[in-house]
Amino acid sequence: MATRRGNLTLLGFVLAALVGVALLAVPQSPLHRDIKLGLDLQGGVELVLRAVPPKNEDITDENMDLAIEVIRNRVDALGVAEPEIRQQGRDQISIQLPGVDDPEKASELIGKTAQLGLYDVNENTLDPTRDENGFPIPSANKFQLLKELQPRTKRGEIPEYYLVDPKAKKVISGPEATQERIRQAYRTRTGKAVPKNFRIWGIPEKTIILTCGIGERYCPGVQQAPPQQDYFYLFRHDPLNQEDPVPEMTGRDLKLDGTRQDFSQTQGPIVLMEFTDDGGEKFHDVTRDIAQRGQLLSGQVGKDRALQGFAIVLDREIKSAPTIDWDTNPDGIAGGSAEITGIGDVGEAQDLALVLRSGALPYEFEQVDFTRVSATLGKESLDQAIKASLIGLAVVALFLLLVYRFLGVVAILGLALNAVFLYAVMVLFEVTLTLPGFAGMILAIGVAADANIVIFERIKEEAAARKSVRAAIATGYRKGFATIVDANVVTAITALILFAVATGGVRGFAFMLLLGTVISIFTAVFATRAFLGLIGGFRWFDNPRFMGAEHQKMARWQMFDAVGKRRIWFTIAGVLIAASIGSLIFKGLNLGIDFRGGTEMEFASQQAVDPADVTAKMSELGEPDAIVQGRGEEASGGGFNEFTIRTEPLEPGGVLEISGAVTEEFDATQQGVRNVSASFSEQILRGAIYAILISFVLITIYISLRFEWRFAVPILRTIVNDGLIAIGIYSFAGKEVSAATVAAFLTIIGYSIYDTIIIFDRVRENLPIMRRSSIKTIINTSLWETVRRSLATTIITLLPVGALYLFGGEVLQDFAFAILVGISISAFSTIFIAAPFLAVLLERAPEYRSRKDLDEPVARPADREPEPEPEPEPVPVGAVDGGDGGGDGEVAAPVPAPAIPPAGSDASKRERRRQRRRARPHGRAR
Repeated sequence: MATRRGNLTLLGFVLAALVGVALLAVPQSPLHRDIKLGLDLQGGVELVLRAVPPKNEDITDENMDLAIEVIRNRVDALGVAEPEIRQQGRDQISIQLPGVDDPEKASELIGKTAQLGLYDVNENTLDPTRDENGFPIPSANKFQLLKELQPRTKRGEIPEYYLVDPKAKKVISGPEATQERIRQAYRTRTGKAVPKNFRIWGIPEKTIILTCGIGERYCPGVQQAPPQQDYFYLFRHDPLNQEDPVPEMTGRDLKLDGTRQDFSQTQGPIVLMEFTDDGGEKFHDVTRDIAQRGQLLSGQVGKDRALQGFAIVLDREIKSAPTIDWDTNPDGIAGGSAEITGIGDVGEAQDLALVLRSGALPYEFEQVDFTRVSATLGKESLDQAIKASLIGLAVVALFLLLVYRFLGVVAILGLALNAVFLYAVMVLFEVTLTLPGFAGMILAIGVAADANIVIFERIKEEAAARKSVRAAIATGYRKGFATIVDANVVTAITALILFAVATGGVRGFAFMLLLGTVISIFTAVFATRAFLGLIGGFRWFDNPRFMGAEHQKMARWQMFDAVGKRRIWFTIAGVLIAASIGSLIFKGLNLGIDFRGGTEMEFASQQAVDPADVTAKMSELGEPDAIVQGRGEEASGGGFNEFTIRTEPLEPGGVLEISGAVTEEFDATQQGVRNVSASFSEQILRGAIYAILISFVLITIYISLRFEWRFAVPILRTIVNDGLIAIGIYSFAGKEVSAATVAAFLTIIGYSIYDTIIIFDRVRENLPIMRRSSIKTIINTSLWETVRRSLATTIITLLPVGALYLFGGEVLQDFAFAILVGISISAFSTIFIAAPFLAVLLERAPEYRSRKDLDEPVARPADREPEPEPEPEPVPVGAVDGGDGGGDGEVAAPVPAPAIPPAGSDASKRERRRQRRRARPHGRAR
């Protein structure tokens, strides 16, 4: 063991760390900090926006950083406390806004592109929306305008596309940069493919269609003011032209701190714009050209008709189109400022000023995911998660106490340290705790407890080999360390991959699992070892029974021939896999909105509501395919107090319409909304597939490096076996598959390997020790030497996850169900699939093919009569051929066997047993 000074130093460091954590936790402390809760635990809104770059333009890190800064400025102006804004993947930005009162308004303002342009109207208006003198003649029919443009789209590069229905003479959607994006947008909105009778039309090269109409005070070329319908203009659009760009000015020419909302007695609410130095010069040049051109034209058409102006365009909409009077401003407008008029009300003017003042986003952004959680639902989820965590800790602690006694007390101290340090890291690094993150924490309890079990079971073996408790502890920690590292590296690989490719709450789960795994190695291996090393000098400590490490007799069932009956196990596995594949083919998977897209709204009502009534209401609202499900327990008179509505992906306006109608009709309160576009769901599915494949490849590489390939193949085969059966159970049960389910399946992979590594480590150790035994005997012996440990790690993981399933609420229950299924399957696969399959491969290896059973198993088979002479205390299975109980990381040298009577005689068998026992040290080392 480590020196006493080393143990004291380490424990001193732990005590100092505990004091620091206490200062963080005590509310009266100046260093006090609270854990940052995610939206699902405190309520709020989360948006995921995806950048849509212009055609032939790539997304750059610089522009994404700029977009995040612009969005942050807008969020700060909204007054949201502690928002979280981060880039997600290459082209997405996730925005979390806790405690937002008006989520729809916040969503609109944050994602508004605010592409501001100042166009010279008469110079840039194009046929067929202008007359011979360059004055605009807008089209009142967008479909008709696009139809007239089609002959001109046969040449050049098409900048934008629109989806139209020629039969109904209607524009369905657009503009989009590519035809594929048009099709994708239609699928997102309707959940269906573009009908064959629809057409995708483009517009001529270097042009843009602008809109002006209802809501504006004036539109160029329209006599009626304010306009009573929308009008459409074809404008020249060439922003990349270095010498003559169109629009002539953009939002980059604005001085953001000088742009503000104001009020005019004649114009009503207005927005004042102040230009930069360069922008002021541009504005002066543009207005000078407009004034001089109008003065020249006035001699032909008269002054009233010759007045020309510029259009202030925001996101393709003409917000204002002031004219320039050359008598008043013969040299244009200098001074570096202008104003936008024709704004509906003060609130709209404030929002417009906010968007302009915070800057223009470098790309257009589309909303691909929207989640809203009420504060009530968040608090309920938090209470359920805390309850599940405390119960999980309690049952794990009770199990450790009953099985390992004083060692169990040490393990509980290690778990407590694990929880304390986990809290400290979360607070210091401002880690946001989410509901899936709670699941990761609870699972981390099992990870930390598993590490203790691996060591404690090894200590028990060493104590049973007549070593002193101090020596058993030293050897247990030394030999168990390699197994702990192997198992935790595999868990860390799956967590890292999840964190890299997942989105939203699944990232929180992965991060908490990874954090808990790393901390558990310190607490389970170093901190508890230092504590045991410090008290190891006390006399009362040297008591195997007190430690729960006394000699244990081998149960009769432990000599069961698992390898010999491998055809039975392989047949059972094959039947289960075939049934799973059949269920997948004929029944399929119940994919949640994470993978198929859609809108999910949760409601709660004081009075029980019949789902059939809600379904009828949804049909009235134009959603006959909506799925309505009751949640929780059914009321005594029928109906549910909580229910969920699922539809195809809806626009924000559609969500508002349905939510308002349902809350009014059934006196219900909306608890939460989740809106996932079809394109985003495809990305989530793609990420899940990548996560599984990448994890499989990395685990394969690691296992192949740690073991020879014959050991790696059964481990990988077990992963496939467990995964297929788990998916089959989900298909057969009709359970919903979400992104959290994929995270659970990846966790299952890690735990499936965990137990298998424990057994294979012992096989690898016994191969050089049991030189005269067959592969079948070696693997059976190794299996039953470690089966207690494997079952204990399985149980210790099932206990907290079971608490999660029973007390963690609906979201955590779905997650826990996948883990319970996976761990149960992996326990069977490890013992009855992986180990026998390894036997098949090793028996065919040239170096092991000639091995015969010259050694007997240490314990007598169950069907054999006892020997007539008295037997000394049975020796554990690990003590074979001079071994010291085996080890999970160290191989003992075999003891040469002296001459024995002829093989096969009873005397030879008894003599071999006596010789093996003589080779083992007896008594207790002091």
